[in-house]
Amino acid sequence: MAAPHPEKELTRLEALLASSALPRVIVLQGPGAWFVQRALDAVRRAFEGSADFTDFDGQDKSLAVAEAGNFLVDLRTRSLFGGTKVVLLRHAERWLRVHQKALAETVERIASGNLLVIAVPKLDGRSALYKRIKALGAIFEFRVMYDKPFGDRGRPESAELVQWVQQRAALHGLRFDAATALFIVEVVGADPAVLDGELVRIAPLLGKKPASAEALRGVLSVHFSSSQFELVDAILDGDAKAAFRSHRALFREGMRDKDGKAIDRGAVFPLVTAWLGQQLGKLMQARLELESGVARSVVVAQHAGYFKERFERQLARATTARLREVLLAVRRAERRLRRSAEEPELLLERLLCECLLPIRKQLLGDDVAGQQGVAW
Repeated sequence: MAAPHPEKELTRLEALLASSALPRVIVLQGPGAWFVQRALDAVRRAFEGSADFTDFDGQDKSLAVAEAGNFLVDLRTRSLFGGTKVVLLRHAERWLRVHQKALAETVERIASGNLLVIAVPKLDGRSALYKRIKALGAIFEFRVMYDKPFGDRGRPESAELVQWVQQRAALHGLRFDAATALFIVEVVGADPAVLDGELVRIAPLLGKKPASAEALRGVLSVHFSSSQFELVDAILDGDAKAAFRSHRALFREGMRDKDGKAIDRGAVFPLVTAWLGQQLGKLMQARLELESGVARSVVVAQHAGYFKERFERQLARATTARLREVLLAVRRAERRLRRSAEEPELLLERLLCECLLPIRKQLLGDDVAGQQGVAW
């Protein structure tokens, strides 16, 4: 049985801390590191100014950490002035390998009102320590949120992580629909810490107006440069001006990865052609399904992804023959890259000419079909 949603676990912890039934030990476990950190912060807030805190990092090899067992003994007595003693043991896995037996013997002897908080990836449910903590304490499980619908059967927007982003955005004053939240998850990643940090950063930039995925392209910092996406969109829209402008931006301004590091310009060509090939594949499959009698709304929902209006527009303009021509142009460009010493920048520009310029056959003198105009 899966653990509850991490937000629900956090709410349960806050309710426990606010109650009079404080346990002797609280365990915060699971791979959801960002939620574990929030849980630790909740403990600090609950006892701020009213407790004596001792904070240990179990990964620290200093003498102070080695003496952490002494503080377990200290937990058996109340504070000199009658206050609460709170010991936070973070990253406890390594520490527990040494002190687990002593801790198991201490749990039942912790003085009423004192609290030991253990943050650990996973306690062994078969151990004596786990059984004693379960009887006298409270265990909270912070799992990773699901970034895909259950069984991959639902719509991508229904994924647990996407819904959480939408709700978290609202807390920061942002108005996202499900498609916008999905776009952020796909571009930024599945780490709640990074996602929440990005929401905090863009909140002042977007204000309280409804924000679309299109609007986010210009403000997100934790993603690949959008230029390659814009270039592919321009090709599929038959917009030569936008395509060549994006082409210049790719090679003059460069691209950055999700960590903000510059990507070598040699990667521009394969990134563009890979994305273009992927989008062409979606459009070709959608076109085939349309021609076989599948309803347009079903086809768009199945293949469109985040930008349904754009996909539907491109699908309406793209014949199967035209899509095949562009795909063949991509394959020729990839073949030229392997067989010639031509610069990738020039090869990509040549690809744009073949796809978008009506006079490309005369200019290139290549075996390219003479498509007059760029209408799809």
